[in-house]
Amino acid sequence: MDSKEASQKQRESTSSQLEKLLNQVQKEPTHLNYWNVHKRIQKLDLESLKIPDEKRIKVALLSSFTIDPLCIYLDIKSRFAQLHPEIYVAPFNQYQQEILNENSRLYTFKPDVIILAVQADVLLSEHFFSEFVKLSNVEQYQTEIVDRFQTILSMLTARTDALVLVNNFIVPSFTPFGILDNKADNGFRSFFYELNQRLAELYKKSSQVYVVDLEGAASKHGKSRCLDPKLYYRGSLVFSESFLPVIADEYMAYIKALKNLTRKCIVLDLDNVMWGGIIGEDGIEGIQLGNDSPGNVYKDFQRVLLSYYNRGILLAINSKNNPEDALKAIREHPHMLLREKHFVAIRINWRNKVQNMTELAKEINIGLDSMAFMDDNPREREQMKQALPQVLVVDLPSSPFLYRQTLENLNDFNVLALTEEDKKRGEMYHARKKREELRTSISSLEDFLKSLEMKIVIKHADDLGLPRIVRMVNKTNQFNLTTRRYTDAEIRKMKEAKNEFVIYSLQVSDKLGDEGIVGVAIIRKEQKMWTLDSFLLSCRVIGRKVETAFLAKIVADAKEQGVSTLVGECIPTQKNAPVKNFYSSYGFEELAQEGNLYRWRLDLTKSTVKMPEWMNVKNG
Repeated sequence: MDSKEASQKQRESTSSQLEKLLNQVQKEPTHLNYWNVHKRIQKLDLESLKIPDEKRIKVALLSSFTIDPLCIYLDIKSRFAQLHPEIYVAPFNQYQQEILNENSRLYTFKPDVIILAVQADVLLSEHFFSEFVKLSNVEQYQTEIVDRFQTILSMLTARTDALVLVNNFIVPSFTPFGILDNKADNGFRSFFYELNQRLAELYKKSSQVYVVDLEGAASKHGKSRCLDPKLYYRGSLVFSESFLPVIADEYMAYIKALKNLTRKCIVLDLDNVMWGGIIGEDGIEGIQLGNDSPGNVYKDFQRVLLSYYNRGILLAINSKNNPEDALKAIREHPHMLLREKHFVAIRINWRNKVQNMTELAKEINIGLDSMAFMDDNPREREQMKQALPQVLVVDLPSSPFLYRQTLENLNDFNVLALTEEDKKRGEMYHARKKREELRTSISSLEDFLKSLEMKIVIKHADDLGLPRIVRMVNKTNQFNLTTRRYTDAEIRKMKEAKNEFVIYSLQVSDKLGDEGIVGVAIIRKEQKMWTLDSFLLSCRVIGRKVETAFLAKIVADAKEQGVSTLVGECIPTQKNAPVKNFYSSYGFEELAQEGNLYRWRLDLTKSTVKMPEWMNVKNG
């Protein structure tokens, strides 16, 4: 056996062992099992797996208490999300020293995520709690705490591009005022509520610092269960064994969003999911859906789904049913909150649901790894898990009374910024259907494009569009010439470095709807040469010639600024193969290949790219 075969065998063995260990803890998620599995995972030859950079995550934990046990849960939950974690824990209660010392281990570790967990106790005087009822001006204490956070976090964000997660404070259950706490001018609980609010307001507009709602998580879990007094007084362990997985899930919501592992689409069964009963047997009058029990269970479940739809999560149907019966209920039942217009794609038939799911992904034009499947039938769920492991299969509980809670507890639909495009996503997909219908009715592609009455706005990136630009850079695969990924902080630095970079955004609308920002280009500037570091378009507008308009605008701007050469770069991947010859199709001359980097050059003193005459293009 040669070394290559041996490496492959070792990789397969390690992967198999890791999968078995993760399955073990999924089946029995006890603290002891998490602990044992974590120890065994650390003994595996994980480097043999050759994990790509996009699947790696480095997390640093800074705290005022013993936080080491949290590593176990973050490690394993990261692996559940197909991430390979590396975790650094700062020395006990040394969070300030780690941040202030620019040569500390924190900075040499170069984390992607920094978690800052600080107890209120260490920020307040020793006598604060016992003397609180005598204090006349408690606002000064709030100000001191907020100012301390602002000082250390300003230094931290200046030295790292990492995503920073700061815990807010758990509001104590005990108050020295007893039942009169809400009667006091300076209530004890009010002090912490207001402190949390001030901390949240401080970083409300920050794209790097996020305040994690530890208070909310503790309230949901039960504050009496969040701390184990024995472990706390013996070892400064603030998070109890039962609370550790809860707070780990809170952090994982941010980590998944950062690594673009969030789901875009919820695919739903109908019978006993969207309503109680079987529509084909019970009829529209007999299904359970309304304001009284048990119909209110399903209506409430739909209410949460509708809120997801309104923030940009797509909804689809995958149901074994007679389409006439099911669609009649969707269209006509007086208590249906989700109507046909809310579903981006529908498969109601008697075929295999795995086949339906594959077709849905193709129709919606998203990856299977962007989809979640909700079905009350355990056999259907198991078949989906086996056939399409990329799909998140949600194990709905046997009782529909727990459906809403199960949906709300999922942390797979979060984003780090909510854009206008997110809010309009459902409407955009319906407009796309109308375009497809129009396309089939017109024989000439050019006549079809002219009929759309497209309006294109191309401008330099601004703060309003930056969250969408960051999202596109890190999610777009098909029409993406280099698939280079940049963090929010990196793109913001490029935006500010006007002598070195220029970032363009492209917005498209037509008579059927507004697509929002659907194109991004990042230019590296030199005196006489511009280089297209990144050039990408959303799949929603592929085939509408907007890429020509985008490139033509960049060429025109380069010429106006005296640039003589435009260089286009391309790094081929399995997903962006269709754009490999993009630059050559516009007259670019191919240069020498550098590794996996292909480069083309356009002599702007001799050549240009013409703007399509029928496009209405405006500068932002």
